[in-house]
Amino acid sequence: MQQVATSTAGTVHGVNEQSFTELLVPLVRPAYRLACAMLHDGPAAEDVVQDASLIAWRKLPHLKDRGKLRAWFFGIVANECRNARRRRWLSRLTLGLAPSLVMGSGEDHWVSRVDVRRALARLSHEDRLVLSLYFYLDVPVAEIADVMGSSADATRQRLYRAVRRLRPDLEIEEALR
Repeated sequence: MQQVATSTAGTVHGVNEQSFTELLVPLVRPAYRLACAMLHDGPAAEDVVQDASLIAWRKLPHLKDRGKLRAWFFGIVANECRNARRRRWLSRLTLGLAPSLVMGSGEDHWVSRVDVRRALARLSHEDRLVLSLYFYLDVPVAEIADVMGSSADATRQRLYRAVRRLRPDLEIEEALR
């Protein structure tokens, strides 16, 4: 994985590059795992974490509570994942290469194996984010709420609903075995 990106500008809001890097280093690997869970593409995940690191460096003065650095950084990574997915989708549309938008026959749908990755891909960005943070990175609900910009109760509800939305696709897979 690439090194954490830093600017040559020196310091930002009393934090120099060295201390910023020290703050960010423990977050890079979990951020990469989050990006991989959201994008299902290692190289794209690396790019997202690199971009998120640069954004975090520039926006560090806006971080009011350093205790929420992890949630703040994960939020940046999640937004960059959303942007990366949009760019990929738009580029496929403009190139006329959107095979994922073409539906196969009903028989093809039932014959094809429905796995967790496909089921997750059908969910909204926010649902994938809450599931990835909770189940894949073991982030507590209160911290996920900070990433999502919502209350802990609203986040628990989103998590519950996301699991319910995910479950029908997975039950189809179980029925096919």
